[in-house]
Amino acid sequence: MGLNVLLAGKIQADRLYGEAEALMAAGEFKSALPIMKQASDVGNKYAPVHVAMMLLKGQGTSPSWADGVKYLELAISRGNPNVHITLGMVHGIGGYGLKRDLKMAEYHLTQSIEADSDPAGEQMLAMLRKHQGVFGGKENPRPKIPWK
Repeated sequence: MGLNVLLAGKIQADRLYGEAEALMAAGEFKSALPIMKQASDVGNKYAPVHVAMMLLKGQGTSPSWADGVKYLELAISRGNPNVHITLGMVHGIGGYGLKRDLKMAEYHLTQSIEADSDPAGEQMLAMLRKHQGVFGGKENPRPKIPWK
């Protein structure tokens, strides 16, 4: 019976994820966000990243970097080291409910480099250590990030 329960949970998580992904592709972020959160809640490995990015970008909701970070940390706990660079960036900039934390930024950028997950990690870490670019000056409570 345990295996059946696990399979049913995975099927449900994948179904929810697919539904939310289709809504996102159609630009229906307000409808996609709660479904993607459900997919994350029932264990889909990829859903936390999508929820985090919608929260960080303010897609379907007001931007909340503090909440986005929670989902990025969940993604790491589910085996996705590729989000360390995003965590490093948002911690290093601060804003939208997230207090700037340069030590956490350095930690995550270092983890990104060690995981070899993004070649930009080394550049960002150097900028952080020199307080250049987005890491210079004071915390910006409403940063304008050109998300790609």
